[in-house]
Amino acid sequence: MEREALMEIIRSDFEIVNGDETVSKIFPLLDKLDPDRASALVVRENEKIIGVIRERDLVRGSALTNPHETKVKTFTIRTGIIDISDLSPEKVARRFIEDSTPFVIVKKDGDYGVIYINDFIITIKDEIGNLKVREVMNPDVIAVNAHATAGRALSLMRTHGVDRLVVVDDRHRAVGVITGKDIVDRILAPRKRARMGDSKGEKEKTLAIMVESIMSYPVVSCERNERISDVIDQMVEHRISGVVVVDQSGVPEGIVTKKDILERYLAEMVPAGEIKIEVILKNIEDEDFDMEELRNDVEKFMRKFRNFIEDAVVFLYIKQHKERFRSLPLIHVRIKLSSDRGTYFATGEGWGVEFAVHATLKKLEREILKEKEMLSDSKMVKRFYEEVFEF
Repeated sequence: MEREALMEIIRSDFEIVNGDETVSKIFPLLDKLDPDRASALVVRENEKIIGVIRERDLVRGSALTNPHETKVKTFTIRTGIIDISDLSPEKVARRFIEDSTPFVIVKKDGDYGVIYINDFIITIKDEIGNLKVREVMNPDVIAVNAHATAGRALSLMRTHGVDRLVVVDDRHRAVGVITGKDIVDRILAPRKRARMGDSKGEKEKTLAIMVESIMSYPVVSCERNERISDVIDQMVEHRISGVVVVDQSGVPEGIVTKKDILERYLAEMVPAGEIKIEVILKNIEDEDFDMEELRNDVEKFMRKFRNFIEDAVVFLYIKQHKERFRSLPLIHVRIKLSSDRGTYFATGEGWGVEFAVHATLKKLEREILKEKEMLSDSKMVKRFYEEVFEF
């Protein structure tokens, strides 16, 4: 993508709110947002842009706290801001991945603009659109039965560190999707209103209700051999961030999200023979552990597979939970290795960053070794047939 193409998609149609305002006061602004662009607001404090607050953060804030007392900045995502002089497709993609926001903020001559994620993925579609879904999708599908409770869905999200689940019927066919926002919007927020004296919330649902009552349906799906360009079109058309990958009988085989597409886009930029490591932190600062040592450990891990994987991007997602054991925090780790050999995933948890990362790397190693063994077997079979049927 040329820099000029990026300049053309910088928009000025966004809303700015004051970080010291209460959550309840800015809810009316959500009605002004263009649903085709983004459900988020830029946050300013002391005349300085400090980040973004998403609609789901506002809803969560009102459900878990008193919205008439809680300030917007409490739930603001402190995002990076790209200066116009440093604007590049790679930096925009990285900001989307690291911040998980529907737009990236760009600064130019003291003023600000935004690049919406839909505009960006449409712009890069020609560069990666011919990739097949199987080359980008996450095959690690976390599913929940339609007859399970919303509480069970929340527990699965917490355990696996995800914010969406594929909903399946008793024959394991995909019938819908449920997100954390669905549960907050339809269960937690009404209950909060009831506790605050709003009679409309008194008869609302509890976490014991079945998933099928609050899931989104019908499920938007694709098959593994479709092109990514078609998936991007579906995301934009249906205003969704993920598409479920199903087989011919409707059983889920994976999921493709906008983040998956952007991760693959970054991987396509890696020169042959290079390994890049991207570390994305949530609820934790890099001062809390030795970042350099962590990178060295990942590089050492990748060197073991130099004869198998020539170029790749390692996305290392590290999230800290509130639980502690002997002063060590509970850490959730998700590793995605996007390489010339394919895409590999591993997730894990542990007390402390170092232990959690090493435990997850061991899981990733098993996934890579399984792939190597399969390739070796296929080569052996090929040689066998070549020798047996040689004329």
